[in-house]
Amino acid sequence: MVTIFANGKARQVRPSQTVAEMIREMNIEPSSVLVERNGEALLRQEWAEKKVEHGDRLEFVRVVAGG
Repeated sequence: MVTIFANGKARQVRPSQTVAEMIREMNIEPSSVLVERNGEALLRQEWAEKKVEHGDRLEFVRVVAGG
């Protein structure tokens, strides 16, 4: 297991886990979230290939429409 930080909280995950797997595991609706990894925004098509690494800082930002 490796330690990452998701929205500021430490979390233990498998070293080969992808961002897409984390989103599913955290029960986040993929169409309503933006993901930032270590300060860099990820494109949705990158989620399935980006594996988390020890010490990564991930921010999951829910998108809300409004005016």
